[in-house]
Amino acid sequence: MRNRNAQNIYKKSVFFMSLAMSVIYVLAGLFFIVFPYSTVAQNLLPSAKWSYILGALLVIYGFYRAWRAIQSQKDDDDDEDEEEYRYYSGKKNG
Repeated sequence: MRNRNAQNIYKKSVFFMSLAMSVIYVLAGLFFIVFPYSTVAQNLLPSAKWSYILGALLVIYGFYRAWRAIQSQKDDDDDEDEEEYRYYSGKKNG
């Protein structure tokens, strides 16, 4: 039981960290889109066109990463439900 609680805490922390990173990617992308002539964008990229491109890619990747984290969380929840059912029914998978 203690091991299962540790696994749940680990899975939840990984999920929230993935969501936090997704938000950071989206915010960074929006920064490059909204402020293409900022000092940061000008020092990192050769022109404003590249700032828009990088910003769009970061926003898309941020949403993809969030979607992937949510799907992974749903899959983990489904697996836990199946394990509980097998435990109570006495059947073993395999």
